Amino acid sequence: MKKQLMIVAVATTMATATMADISITGNAYFTYSDNAIGGNVNDDDQRIKLKVIGSTGTTKVVAVIRNGSKTRVDSDAVNNDGNKGLHMDSLYITTKAGPVNIKAGDYSGTIGHGVRSMGADKKNALALSTSISGVKLGIFTHNGSGIGSESGSDSTNVSVSTKISSTTVGIVHNPDNFTDISVEGDFGGVSVAAEQWIDKEGDNDATLIQVNGKVAGFNWGAIQVKNDVPYVAEVKNTSGVVTTAGQGVSNGDFAPLGSMLIGTGNRGGKASSAKDVGDFTKVLGVSVSTKFEGSTVKAIYTKNTLGTNDKVTGTELILTRPLNGAKLTLNVGKFSDSNDATLNNSNKGIRLDVNF
Repeated sequence: MKKQLMIVAVATTMATATMADISITGNAYFTYSDNAIGGNVNDDDQRIKLKVIGSTGTTKVVAVIRNGSKTRVDSDAVNNDGNKGLHMDSLYITTKAGPVNIKAGDYSGTIGHGVRSMGADKKNALALSTSISGVKLGIFTHNGSGIGSESGSDSTNVSVSTKISSTTVGIVHNPDNFTDISVEGDFGGVSVAAEQWIDKEGDNDATLIQVNGKVAGFNWGAIQVKNDVPYVAEVKNTSGVVTTAGQGVSNGDFAPLGSMLIGTGNRGGKASSAKDVGDFTKVLGVSVSTKFEGSTVKAIYTKNTLGTNDKVTGTELILTRPLNGAKLTLNVGKFSDSNDATLNNSNKGIRLDVNF
């Protein structure tokens, strides 16, 4: 009888184990650039990221692991990691409690369309959300390790979003720091997105308007981004005293119209990017792309205000081509008309992306 009970217990345990599911996906990129903007610098970088998901029922544990930007081959091995080892990029759990969705851990996230906060790190975060009659309600909190006006002791946001006809409206509100209002919709094949970030810590608002469409085999886009103030990094002396006060947010993950000239942190990091959207008080641009001989060719033209009064023109040409399981990207970007002569030059890059 004891043997039979033991067999049943083992069988039950094995059956339970088989209900669990583990998946591993990932991506990698290898990039090289010849950068003349701001000085003649060659830059190369590579990254491999693995996403491991363990699932059981409605609960998932997600671990994202990636390498640093260097390998042991880049320099002599030392005891200090020196950005050459594997790093835990994010670690979180998702589950459901009745109608409530729960996400907890360390991860990154975007508010609205990302005009102020795209891909920002969220440390020790907890997000709860549910839907009631087509209205999505949420509350999010973390330990204040965010960027700019998201940081500080109070980093709890409440959110609400709903769809009205063909338009989705969303509001994210932090009682002490900011309110973000975003809308998006499709009107006769033309998609429109707009966002207003209202900062409560001072004159530090941001706005976005973006329109995209397609005509006669060409995809086109137009964008305008405005920041009340340009990003300035806080500087401290060796004694820890602030010598230059910081302002604004660099927001390096935001790449207007898919730019490879603006947005140093986008797509994991682009070696040919020279500036971030937060460096400008205004970005006004248009883009057009089309298929040609199996490749996609895209041109981007922007008229920008760097800082508060430096009028800078940006021009880009980007060619992407699918390979056997990978994607090759070639790009050239140029800044001109800047008051800073070192910016009036070109960056060229080549990049290989692989998803697996």
